[in-house]
Formats: sequence, C-alpha cells, structure tokens
Amino acid sequence: MRLAAVLLAVAFWSRDARAQLTVSGTPAELTVGAATAGAAPDAVSNSSTSYKITPLPAGNYALTAAIDSPMPAGVTLTVTLAADGTASSSGPVALTTTPNNVVTGITKKTTGNLPITYTVTATPAAGVVPVQTRVVTFTIVSTP
Repeated sequence: MRLAAVLLAVAFWSRDARAQLTVSGTPAELTVGAATAGAAPDAVSNSSTSYKITPLPAGNYALTAAIDSPMPAGVTLTVTLAADGTASSSGPVALTTTPNNVVTGITKKTTGNLPITYTVTATPAAGVVPVQTRVVTFTIVSTP
C-alpha cells in the first residue's frame, strides 16, 4: 500500500548577490509504503544531494529552507543539512511554506560539499496520497 510519495525539486538563491549556493543532485521519489503491523508507516529518506556555499563576504549567515505548498494532512517532509566550521545544523527540520533555519552560524567564506537528507513520514491517518511534487527553496540570509 503506497501511503505517500513526494517528488522534490530544489531551488536556491541568496539575498547577497556575491554569495552563491550550489545544490548538486536531485533526490529520487520518496514513497512511504511499508509499515510494521501495529506501528506507524516506515519513514523514507534520501541523502543523494549536497550543497556548497561560496564565496561569502565577511559576516554571519544562516541558511533557510521552505517548500512551495503545504504537505497533505498526516505527511511530513523534513530536511537535515550537515554543517562545517563554526556553523550549526538545526537537525531535522519539518518543511513548511514559511522559511525555517536549517543551518545557522555560517561565518566561513566557503563551505565544502555537505550532505542534505530528505525524509518523508506519514501517519496511518494520511491514507493513500497521490504522488505529489514539492519545490524546496534554500536561501542564504545575513544574521546579526
């Protein structure tokens, strides 16, 4: 039984024209379809993408993420971005249409290719959900 499937597209931009955010790869369809009897459906993850930020002017930055439309009731899409240097990952962040911090404290001028993990979870109440697509937008923002 397929409970939920999500196709992801990735968009990105920076509010600082000098900074560049590069996302490599596109995650495959994430389909929640298996469950252990008496338990919630099994989560499905994909870590086939990575990101790199270069070059950043001096300062403090955060990376935010948002999706283009809400997830269906009972279905959650989370994203986890690795961080390096002085930056901190916010851990798994449930994506909504409102941008949320996924990495904070970015001060390095350049980050390496760091992994991005997408995870889709569903509750039994979600039922059968048709295949849907979400665009995930990452934005570099200056912070105090």
